[in-house]
Amino acid sequence: MSITRSFRHGAVLIHGFVGVIFAGGMLGFSLSRLQDFDYDHHFKNYALVPGDWYFFSHGRVRVGMIMHLATVLPAGILLVLQFTPVIRHRWILFHRINGYTVLALFLLSNGAACAVLPHKQGGGARTATQAAEAFLVIITTLGMAMAWWNIRRKQIDQHRAWMLRTMFYFGTIITSRLVNFASAPILTRIGNYYGVWSCDEIDFLYKQEGMPFPKADYPHCFLPDGSLNASFRVAIRAAQILSKPEQFGSSHIQPFGANLWICIVAHIIGVEIYLGLTPRESERLRRVSYEKQLEAGFSNPGSAGLTSDRWGDAEKWTPPAK
Repeated sequence: MSITRSFRHGAVLIHGFVGVIFAGGMLGFSLSRLQDFDYDHHFKNYALVPGDWYFFSHGRVRVGMIMHLATVLPAGILLVLQFTPVIRHRWILFHRINGYTVLALFLLSNGAACAVLPHKQGGGARTATQAAEAFLVIITTLGMAMAWWNIRRKQIDQHRAWMLRTMFYFGTIITSRLVNFASAPILTRIGNYYGVWSCDEIDFLYKQEGMPFPKADYPHCFLPDGSLNASFRVAIRAAQILSKPEQFGSSHIQPFGANLWICIVAHIIGVEIYLGLTPRESERLRRVSYEKQLEAGFSNPGSAGLTSDRWGDAEKWTPPAK
Protein backbone atom coordinates (compact mmCIF):
# COMPACT_ATOMS: atom_id res chain seq x y z
CA MET A 1 0.00 0.00 0.00
CA SER A 2 2.83 2.41 0.82
CA ILE A 3 4.30 1.86 -2.66
CA THR A 4 0.90 2.58 -4.25
CA ARG A 5 0.53 5.76 -2.19
CA SER A 6 4.03 6.83 -3.19
CA PHE A 7 3.22 6.43 -6.88
CA ARG A 8 -0.04 8.35 -6.51
CA HIS A 9 1.69 11.07 -4.53
CA GLY A 10 4.36 11.24 -7.23
CA ALA A 11 1.68 11.58 -9.93
CA VAL A 12 0.10 14.48 -8.03
CA LEU A 13 3.48 16.18 -7.70
CA ILE A 14 4.21 15.70 -11.41
CA HIS A 15 0.75 17.08 -12.27
CA GLY A 16 1.48 20.22 -10.23
CA PHE A 17 5.03 20.49 -11.56
CA VAL A 18 3.84 20.34 -15.17
CA GLY A 19 1.17 22.95 -14.47
CA VAL A 20 3.61 25.38 -12.87
CA ILE A 21 6.53 24.86 -15.26
CA PHE A 22 4.77 24.65 -18.61
CA ALA A 23 1.70 26.85 -18.07
CA GLY A 24 3.70 29.33 -15.98
CA GLY A 25 6.57 29.23 -18.44
CA MET A 26 4.26 29.81 -21.40
CA LEU A 27 2.54 32.74 -19.67
CA GLY A 28 5.79 34.29 -18.43
CA PHE A 29 7.54 33.96 -21.78
CA SER A 30 4.57 35.37 -23.73
CA LEU A 31 4.21 38.34 -21.38
CA SER A 32 7.93 39.07 -21.42
CA ARG A 33 8.06 39.02 -25.23
CA LEU A 34 5.22 41.54 -25.65
CA GLN A 35 7.99 44.15 -25.81
CA ASP A 36 8.89 42.68 -29.21
CA PHE A 37 5.87 44.50 -30.67
CA ASP A 38 8.33 47.43 -30.73
CA TYR A 39 9.79 45.72 -33.77
CA ASP A 40 12.32 48.29 -34.99
CA HIS A 41 13.83 48.89 -31.56
CA HIS A 42 13.31 46.23 -28.88
CA PHE A 43 12.94 43.23 -31.19
CA LYS A 44 15.84 44.37 -33.36
CA ASN A 45 18.24 45.13 -30.49
CA TYR A 46 17.29 42.60 -27.80
CA ALA A 47 15.47 39.64 -29.37
CA LEU A 48 17.77 38.95 -32.31
CA VAL A 49 21.37 37.79 -32.36
CA PRO A 50 23.94 39.65 -34.49
CA GLY A 51 23.28 39.00 -38.16
CA ASP A 52 19.54 38.29 -37.87
CA TRP A 53 18.44 41.81 -38.76
CA TYR A 54 19.87 41.43 -42.28
CA PHE A 55 16.94 39.11 -43.03
CA PHE A 56 14.28 40.38 -40.61
CA SER A 57 14.50 44.08 -41.53
CA HIS A 58 12.61 43.96 -44.80
CA GLY A 59 10.43 42.07 -47.25
CA ARG A 60 8.46 38.87 -46.68
CA VAL A 61 10.48 37.85 -43.63
CA ARG A 62 9.74 41.16 -41.88
CA VAL A 63 6.00 40.96 -42.62
CA GLY A 64 5.87 37.30 -41.62
CA MET A 65 7.68 37.86 -38.32
CA ILE A 66 5.51 40.84 -37.36
CA MET A 67 2.38 38.77 -38.08
CA HIS A 68 3.85 35.84 -36.15
CA LEU A 69 4.56 37.98 -33.08
CA ALA A 70 1.14 39.65 -33.27
CA THR A 71 -0.63 36.27 -33.18
CA VAL A 72 1.53 33.81 -31.25
CA LEU A 73 2.16 35.97 -28.17
CA PRO A 74 -1.55 36.70 -27.45
CA ALA A 75 -2.27 33.02 -28.20
CA GLY A 76 0.36 31.94 -25.66
CA ILE A 77 -1.30 34.08 -22.97
CA LEU A 78 -4.85 32.96 -23.78
CA LEU A 79 -3.78 29.31 -24.03
CA VAL A 80 -2.96 29.25 -20.32
CA LEU A 81 -6.55 30.31 -19.54
CA GLN A 82 -7.78 27.19 -21.35
CA PHE A 83 -6.12 25.04 -18.70
CA THR A 84 -7.36 27.06 -15.71
CA PRO A 85 -9.90 24.83 -13.88
CA VAL A 86 -12.07 27.65 -12.52
CA ILE A 87 -12.60 29.03 -16.03
CA ARG A 88 -13.39 25.61 -17.52
CA HIS A 89 -15.94 24.83 -14.82
CA ARG A 90 -17.61 28.20 -14.16
CA TRP A 91 -17.34 30.17 -17.40
CA ILE A 92 -17.95 27.55 -20.06
CA LEU A 93 -18.96 30.05 -22.75
CA PHE A 94 -15.76 32.04 -22.22
CA HIS A 95 -13.79 28.78 -22.36
CA ARG A 96 -15.32 27.95 -25.75
CA ILE A 97 -14.86 31.42 -27.23
CA ASN A 98 -11.32 31.62 -25.90
CA GLY A 99 -10.58 28.17 -27.33
CA TYR A 100 -11.62 29.16 -30.84
CA THR A 101 -9.67 32.42 -30.49
CA VAL A 102 -6.53 30.52 -29.48
CA LEU A 103 -7.04 28.09 -32.38
CA ALA A 104 -7.37 30.91 -34.92
CA LEU A 105 -4.36 32.82 -33.55
CA PHE A 106 -2.11 29.78 -33.56
CA LEU A 107 -3.11 28.84 -37.10
CA LEU A 108 -2.35 32.38 -38.26
CA SER A 109 0.97 32.34 -36.40
CA ASN A 110 1.92 29.07 -38.11
CA GLY A 111 1.08 30.55 -41.49
CA ALA A 112 3.21 33.59 -40.71
CA ALA A 113 6.06 31.34 -39.54
CA CYS A 114 6.01 29.64 -42.94
CA ALA A 115 6.72 33.03 -44.53
CA VAL A 116 9.80 33.45 -42.29
CA LEU A 117 11.07 29.90 -42.64
CA PRO A 118 12.79 30.05 -46.11
CA HIS A 119 15.55 32.55 -45.24
CA LYS A 120 19.04 31.05 -45.47
CA GLN A 121 21.01 32.59 -42.63
CA GLY A 122 24.06 30.67 -41.48
CA GLY A 123 24.60 28.45 -44.52
CA GLY A 124 24.13 24.68 -44.34
CA ALA A 125 23.12 24.64 -40.67
CA ARG A 126 19.96 26.53 -41.63
CA THR A 127 18.52 23.44 -43.33
CA ALA A 128 18.35 21.59 -39.98
CA THR A 129 16.53 24.56 -38.47
CA GLN A 130 14.15 24.83 -41.41
CA ALA A 131 13.28 21.13 -41.15
CA ALA A 132 12.68 21.42 -37.38
CA GLU A 133 10.55 24.55 -37.75
CA ALA A 134 8.51 22.99 -40.57
CA PHE A 135 8.00 19.84 -38.48
CA LEU A 136 6.88 21.99 -35.54
CA VAL A 137 4.35 23.78 -37.75
CA ILE A 138 3.00 20.42 -38.96
CA ILE A 139 2.64 18.74 -35.55
CA THR A 140 1.10 21.79 -33.85
CA THR A 141 -1.38 22.25 -36.69
CA LEU A 142 -2.30 18.55 -36.57
CA GLY A 143 -2.56 18.71 -32.78
CA MET A 144 -4.97 21.64 -32.92
CA ALA A 145 -7.02 19.92 -35.62
CA MET A 146 -7.28 16.76 -33.52
CA ALA A 147 -8.27 18.76 -30.44
CA TRP A 148 -10.91 20.67 -32.41
CA TRP A 149 -12.43 17.55 -33.97
CA ASN A 150 -12.62 15.72 -30.65
CA ILE A 151 -14.38 18.57 -28.90
CA ARG A 152 -16.81 18.79 -31.81
CA ARG A 153 -17.55 15.12 -31.15
CA LYS A 154 -17.71 15.82 -27.38
CA GLN A 155 -14.75 13.47 -26.81
CA ILE A 156 -13.41 15.51 -23.93
CA ASP A 157 -10.69 13.09 -22.82
CA GLN A 158 -9.07 13.15 -26.26
CA HIS A 159 -9.60 16.90 -26.55
CA ARG A 160 -7.62 17.33 -23.33
CA ALA A 161 -4.88 14.99 -24.55
CA TRP A 162 -4.41 16.79 -27.87
CA MET A 163 -4.54 20.26 -26.31
CA LEU A 164 -1.84 19.20 -23.85
CA ARG A 165 0.25 17.78 -26.67
CA THR A 166 -0.09 20.98 -28.67
CA MET A 167 0.84 23.17 -25.69
CA PHE A 168 3.93 21.02 -25.06
CA TYR A 169 4.90 21.20 -28.74
CA PHE A 170 4.65 25.00 -28.76
CA GLY A 171 6.70 25.10 -25.55
CA THR A 172 9.63 23.73 -27.54
CA ILE A 173 10.49 27.27 -28.65
CA ILE A 174 10.98 28.36 -25.02
CA THR A 175 13.14 25.36 -24.11
CA SER A 176 15.25 25.61 -27.26
CA ARG A 177 16.13 29.23 -26.47
CA LEU A 178 17.42 28.23 -23.04
CA VAL A 179 19.39 25.32 -24.46
CA ASN A 180 20.82 27.54 -27.20
CA PHE A 181 22.13 30.06 -24.67
CA ALA A 182 23.94 27.20 -22.94
CA SER A 183 25.31 25.65 -26.14
CA ALA A 184 26.89 28.84 -27.55
CA PRO A 185 29.72 28.97 -24.97
CA ILE A 186 30.21 25.20 -25.34
CA LEU A 187 30.75 25.60 -29.09
CA THR A 188 33.17 28.43 -28.39
CA ARG A 189 35.17 26.28 -25.99
CA ILE A 190 35.28 23.27 -28.32
CA GLY A 191 36.17 25.41 -31.35
CA ASN A 192 36.30 24.49 -35.03
CA TYR A 193 32.63 25.21 -35.71
CA TYR A 194 31.92 27.51 -38.64
CA GLY A 195 28.97 29.04 -40.44
CA VAL A 196 28.76 30.46 -43.94
CA TRP A 197 27.83 34.12 -44.46
CA SER A 198 27.81 36.33 -47.50
CA CYS A 199 30.11 39.32 -47.51
CA ASP A 200 27.01 41.51 -47.80
CA GLU A 201 25.70 40.10 -44.48
CA ILE A 202 28.99 40.94 -42.76
CA ASP A 203 29.02 44.44 -44.27
CA PHE A 204 25.40 45.03 -43.19
CA LEU A 205 26.14 43.87 -39.62
CA TYR A 206 29.24 46.06 -39.20
CA LYS A 207 27.41 49.11 -40.54
CA GLN A 208 24.57 48.36 -38.12
CA GLU A 209 27.10 48.23 -35.25
CA GLY A 210 28.88 51.38 -36.49
CA MET A 211 32.15 49.49 -36.98
CA PRO A 212 34.53 49.33 -39.97
CA PHE A 213 34.50 46.20 -42.12
CA PRO A 214 37.18 43.73 -40.90
CA LYS A 215 39.11 43.55 -44.19
CA ALA A 216 42.02 41.68 -42.63
CA ASP A 217 39.74 38.83 -41.55
CA TYR A 218 37.89 38.52 -44.86
CA PRO A 219 40.16 39.74 -47.69
CA HIS A 220 38.30 37.59 -50.25
CA CYS A 221 35.24 39.81 -49.78
CA PHE A 222 36.84 42.44 -51.99
CA LEU A 223 37.37 42.57 -55.72
CA PRO A 224 40.69 43.75 -57.23
CA ASP A 225 39.26 47.27 -57.63
CA GLY A 226 38.54 47.41 -53.87
CA SER A 227 34.76 47.13 -54.14
CA LEU A 228 32.78 44.66 -52.01
CA ASN A 229 32.06 41.27 -53.56
CA ALA A 230 28.63 41.18 -51.90
CA SER A 231 27.53 37.72 -53.03
CA PHE A 232 30.78 35.95 -52.10
CA ARG A 233 30.51 33.50 -49.17
CA VAL A 234 33.08 33.14 -46.39
CA ALA A 235 33.44 30.86 -43.37
CA ILE A 236 32.54 32.49 -40.05
CA ARG A 237 33.92 30.95 -36.86
CA ALA A 238 31.30 30.24 -34.17
CA ALA A 239 32.74 31.94 -31.08
CA GLN A 240 31.36 34.26 -28.40
CA ILE A 241 33.69 37.17 -29.03
CA LEU A 242 31.92 40.49 -28.49
CA SER A 243 34.41 42.43 -30.60
CA LYS A 244 33.60 40.11 -33.54
CA PRO A 245 29.79 40.38 -33.86
CA GLU A 246 29.65 38.02 -36.85
CA GLN A 247 31.40 35.29 -34.83
CA PHE A 248 29.17 35.96 -31.82
CA GLY A 249 26.08 35.65 -34.02
CA SER A 250 27.40 32.47 -35.62
CA SER A 251 27.87 30.88 -32.18
CA HIS A 252 24.10 31.17 -31.61
CA ILE A 253 22.94 30.42 -35.15
CA GLN A 254 24.96 27.25 -35.79
CA PRO A 255 23.67 25.07 -32.92
CA PHE A 256 20.04 26.23 -33.05
CA GLY A 257 18.79 23.61 -35.51
CA ALA A 258 20.24 20.69 -33.54
CA ASN A 259 18.99 22.18 -30.26
CA LEU A 260 15.50 22.62 -31.68
CA TRP A 261 15.35 18.97 -32.77
CA ILE A 262 16.53 17.78 -29.34
CA CYS A 263 13.89 19.91 -27.61
CA ILE A 264 11.11 18.75 -29.96
CA VAL A 265 11.91 15.10 -29.20
CA ALA A 266 12.14 15.82 -25.46
CA HIS A 267 8.76 17.58 -25.44
CA ILE A 268 7.07 14.83 -27.46
CA ILE A 269 8.35 12.19 -25.05
CA GLY A 270 7.59 14.36 -22.01
CA VAL A 271 3.94 14.96 -22.83
CA GLU A 272 3.33 11.26 -23.53
CA ILE A 273 4.89 10.38 -20.16
CA TYR A 274 2.63 12.95 -18.49
CA LEU A 275 -0.49 11.59 -20.21
CA GLY A 276 0.55 8.09 -19.22
CA LEU A 277 0.83 9.19 -15.58
CA THR A 278 -2.69 10.70 -15.48
CA PRO A 279 -5.00 7.85 -16.59
CA ARG A 280 -7.54 8.53 -13.85
CA GLU A 281 -8.21 12.03 -15.17
CA SER A 282 -8.49 10.64 -18.70
CA GLU A 283 -10.96 7.98 -17.54
CA ARG A 284 -13.01 10.56 -15.63
CA LEU A 285 -13.28 12.75 -18.71
CA ARG A 286 -14.20 9.78 -20.86
CA ARG A 287 -17.14 9.09 -18.58
CA VAL A 288 -18.16 12.72 -18.94
CA SER A 289 -17.80 12.32 -22.72
CA TYR A 290 -20.06 9.27 -22.61
CA GLU A 291 -22.82 11.21 -20.83
CA LYS A 292 -22.59 14.17 -23.20
CA GLN A 293 -22.46 12.01 -26.35
CA LEU A 294 -25.37 9.89 -25.13
CA GLU A 295 -27.39 13.05 -24.46
CA ALA A 296 -26.50 14.43 -27.92
CA GLY A 297 -27.57 11.22 -29.65
CA PHE A 298 -24.14 10.24 -31.03
CA SER A 299 -23.55 6.68 -32.10
CA ASN A 300 -20.85 4.86 -30.09
CA PRO A 301 -21.22 7.04 -26.96
CA GLY A 302 -17.93 7.16 -25.10
CA SER A 303 -16.05 6.56 -28.36
CA ALA A 304 -17.63 9.03 -30.79
CA GLY A 305 -14.36 10.88 -31.28
CA LEU A 306 -10.89 9.73 -32.33
CA THR A 307 -10.39 6.93 -29.81
CA SER A 308 -8.13 3.88 -30.06
CA ASP A 309 -10.95 1.37 -29.53
CA ARG A 310 -12.88 2.81 -32.48
CA TRP A 311 -10.03 3.43 -34.91
CA GLY A 312 -7.41 0.99 -33.59
CA ASP A 313 -7.27 -2.44 -32.02
CA ALA A 314 -7.83 -1.48 -28.37
CA GLU A 315 -10.43 -3.27 -26.27
CA LYS A 316 -13.84 -1.68 -26.67
CA TRP A 317 -14.51 0.84 -23.92
CA THR A 318 -17.67 0.27 -21.89
CA PRO A 319 -19.21 2.69 -19.40
CA PRO A 320 -18.99 1.72 -15.74
CA ALA A 321 -22.05 0.08 -14.24
CA LYS A 322 -24.17 2.46 -12.20
